[in-house]
Amino acid sequence: MPKVKPIGYAAFARKLGHAGYIAVRKSKHTIYFHPVKQITIPLPHQHRGDIPKGLLHKLIKEMAITVEDFEQL
Repeated sequence: MPKVKPIGYAAFARKLGHAGYIAVRKSKHTIYFHPVKQITIPLPHQHRGDIPKGLLHKLIKEMAITVEDFEQL
């Protein structure tokens, strides 16, 4: 899998919005839902720093897009 650049929680949430995901619920995690793809993505609340690399790869994989497509959002 290609390397992905570090990204913060707020920037990742913006990219989810650009990809068509809508925040539907906030609890321990903010839950984003894509109405067309029927995919649900849980995103932890903001912490200091960037999203850990392993979690970032997992989230991108759950979005059903490639790293290159994610970088272009």
